[in-house]
Amino acid sequence: MPSETPGRLIEVKTKFHSEALKPGGIARSGAHMAAVRSVAALKAQVEQQLDTCIAPLAETLRNWPAPDVAKACEQAAQIRDTAGLADMHLLTEVAMHSFDCLDAVLIDGATMERAEAVCYADALIFARQNRGTNIEPFLPLLKDLESLTTLVISRNRKTA
Repeated sequence: MPSETPGRLIEVKTKFHSEALKPGGIARSGAHMAAVRSVAALKAQVEQQLDTCIAPLAETLRNWPAPDVAKACEQAAQIRDTAGLADMHLLTEVAMHSFDCLDAVLIDGATMERAEAVCYADALIFARQNRGTNIEPFLPLLKDLESLTTLVISRNRKTA
């Protein structure tokens, strides 16, 4: 297509690249072990970040109505984004529904009952325990959350 800007290749030289070019530099097995340690450390940070957000959000939802819905909405968005980066598909989907519902409450003035909020809290805790990427076994759960989110959003006070 003539209107598209052609892409550019950018050469990135890392410390590993520099060391690997030196005679007697990093051995392949050493580089592999360093990479494994680095990925494990990053994974631990992601897990900690998720726990830091999920526990308070679940507590807020269990004690609904929340005094600070904006903070709960922000936590749901953070969980959704972090879980998406970590390929935690079930948690991403559950957090997305939680965010959509909280956003409707915050922005549109929709109402959510305590029992409904507890469903989101339970779903977040359950989804956090699942480390797999296959969400097919959980499609009924996701369908129920979608229905619940649609119900809460339909209670929009500002347009009613």
